[in-house]
Amino acid sequence: MIFFESLKEYKNMTPGLSRIKKFFEGMGNPHDTIKVIHIAGTNGKGSTAAFISEILKAGGYKTALYTSPHLIDVKERIKISGENIPSRVFYNLSHKYLDKAVKCGLSCFEYLTAIAFIYFVEQKVDVAVIETGLGGRFDATNIIKNPLVCVITSVAKEHQEILGNTIERIAFEKVGIIKKSAYVVCGGLPKAAIAVVKNKVKTSYLYGKDFKALINKSSILGQNFDYTSENIKLKNIEINLLGEHQVANASVAVCVVDLLSKKEYALDETNIRMGLRNTVWSGRFDVRKVNFGDESFEIIIDGAHNVQGFNAFLKTFKQLGFSKKKRTFIFAVMKEKKYKVIVEKISPFAKKIILPKIHNDRAASPDVLKTEFSKYIIKNKIYSVDSVKSALSMINTGETAIVIGSLYLAGEVLTIIQ
Repeated sequence: MIFFESLKEYKNMTPGLSRIKKFFEGMGNPHDTIKVIHIAGTNGKGSTAAFISEILKAGGYKTALYTSPHLIDVKERIKISGENIPSRVFYNLSHKYLDKAVKCGLSCFEYLTAIAFIYFVEQKVDVAVIETGLGGRFDATNIIKNPLVCVITSVAKEHQEILGNTIERIAFEKVGIIKKSAYVVCGGLPKAAIAVVKNKVKTSYLYGKDFKALINKSSILGQNFDYTSENIKLKNIEINLLGEHQVANASVAVCVVDLLSKKEYALDETNIRMGLRNTVWSGRFDVRKVNFGDESFEIIIDGAHNVQGFNAFLKTFKQLGFSKKKRTFIFAVMKEKKYKVIVEKISPFAKKIILPKIHNDRAASPDVLKTEFSKYIIKNKIYSVDSVKSALSMINTGETAIVIGSLYLAGEVLTIIQ
């Protein structure tokens, strides 16, 4: 477990598949035996993966799910049929292969990926839904050779220091997961990204063109929408996740499982409806009632950490009526993000900004963020505090406060309130 204690996944990261290939080659490449749905994208990967996984689970398939990052416990990343890898199994696997991982020079993320694949093979899963960690072409998960379906959920400018400075370049990295044997399904992509997809593969299924969704109802209780494609027409599908972007993610999931039926997976309308309705994905416009100390209040926890994610959050925030009055925001962000743009977007909706220190050395300093927020909000409404717990203690009874800017912040909040 020591190997994973700090989880500095992006520190001294060197893109490439050589290390994890070397790790698996000496084992006979057991991961090649897994049936995989492979998902890349700037935003929406986790939610889409969760939707697909729940539909497959509803269909009776033993379904693996690998996502990142985690919110509270690293074992959240590795699931089978909705259950985290057991602590003892995780401990045994991580120690069993540690010397080999060190010898091959695996990064933290690469070793987690290796453990996930080994666990899935040992458990003889029917299908695994695998989310990339960063990019696609050189992501550790891209040792997958013959996926059933490849998914590109979205493409926007993020991790530009690694993936490139243009939509075309970032899309090129993400479509690196696409293999000739696989169906290809895409969410709502910009035109420049669609062009890259079409250059990579002759046939793909595009949201808004080959399959569509029409929202009938959206409230704090959930959403209802109609799905239409050439093969399927489904009315009044229900999901609990909030925001138009989640309807798009759910629609991508429906398209994926529809295509799986061509590969002899028996999934029907009942499985689709049940799977979508059962999907829970914490930290994404996640509205919770909280009792903290002597106070009782509501918080919205959202892991939006880039400009595209913030735009989606703000759209939902407005549509559900939360923007009618100014709110308290608890905010933290990684220093490499475009936080100046994000701060400007948040400020018009904030009556008070609380900036806690979080347990991540990539986090932007609260003092730096305070200087940035002071361009838009008077300084006596901006507070730097020493911890997330201190930040929560500043929310008053009856308030609705917003926790946003990082999944790491969301994880710390969830750890405390749970």
